[in-house]
Amino acid sequence: MLCYVGSGSGAGGIPWVVALPLHPSLPWLAPWENRTLVVVADQGARPTGGYITASTGSGPNRSGKDSNTVLASTHTWDIDAGYDATTFQPCSDKALSNLKVYVDSFRSIYPINQGIPPSSAVAVGRYPEDEYTRKPPNTVGNYLSTFSIAEQLYDALLTWEFIEVTEISLAFFRQLWPNTQTGRYYQVGWEYWQIRRAVKIFADGFIEIAAKYTPSDGSLSEQFDRQTGAPTSACDLTWSYASVLTAGDSFAGVRPVNWGAKGLVVPSTCTPNPGPKVHVAVTFDVRKLTNFGENVYIAGSVDALKLWSPVDAPRLSPEHYPIWTITLELPASTYIEYKYLLKFDGHVIWEPGPNRKISTPANGSITLHDEWL
Repeated sequence: MLCYVGSGSGAGGIPWVVALPLHPSLPWLAPWENRTLVVVADQGARPTGGYITASTGSGPNRSGKDSNTVLASTHTWDIDAGYDATTFQPCSDKALSNLKVYVDSFRSIYPINQGIPPSSAVAVGRYPEDEYTRKPPNTVGNYLSTFSIAEQLYDALLTWEFIEVTEISLAFFRQLWPNTQTGRYYQVGWEYWQIRRAVKIFADGFIEIAAKYTPSDGSLSEQFDRQTGAPTSACDLTWSYASVLTAGDSFAGVRPVNWGAKGLVVPSTCTPNPGPKVHVAVTFDVRKLTNFGENVYIAGSVDALKLWSPVDAPRLSPEHYPIWTITLELPASTYIEYKYLLKFDGHVIWEPGPNRKISTPANGSITLHDEWL
């Protein structure tokens, strides 16, 4: 859950789901080019802070300043929503205030950030109290987190038809351009372009920070040492490379498909989505010749099919061998992908080819007749 910590009256939350697309490489991505959520928001309030707190339930030692809040802003970006703070749009006053507080929390705790002025980019991690390594010094820089700052700022630059500065976002803008005042800055004025330039330089700085601590072969691990900048933790991590691509797309001016954020109204009460209430009986019959000791299982994209887990996959009955069968209760009116697999003596063999696909009916039952040659 996300909660804005700032002035004002509280309100309920609204859930959303946004797809994270993969983005093409760009010239400035050269160091990495060869290697290449459901978010529930609760816009509550507290008297001070100026940041969105990630309510992780991790105990009293967490401030709530967290890279997840920046990722929430970039993943919910809808350019038609403009400056909307309800959905934490990248250029909204709350998202920019949050970015400043989050980034500043790493300025003094990372030795590699020493001597960098407040108006410049610094290395950041997941959250300032991170104890990922379980040994001093605990906190480490994070490539995804560092790229995400640049991505949010590039998104804001793409959205700005004018720049709106409120009391909430004033500290962010003054850190980059000290002459900033509250109000609107339009493109006809030189101040608008001064602010844009300062924000663009700030955004580019996070790319430069990540590049500085990237090995010469362009590989990206999960994190980097806060004292030396040397890569550490998991090697060649997918989300590190993905963060290069998504930031690169925003840098290039690519705008994601609008998802309907414009005009959303926060409900007075935040309630969880109960999910599909209607289930239908789906019988899976598959013809499969097996060797002694082999059993046929099924796994797929919904809970009843154990979300593709071969360990927990349901076993089909061989009662009518060579037809193996099982009947499961699956969500109605739902697109589902699935596959059969063999398990024997600790070994798992998935059936070849693309995933099988079905759309369950709105009610009643259905029987599927498959064959695995």
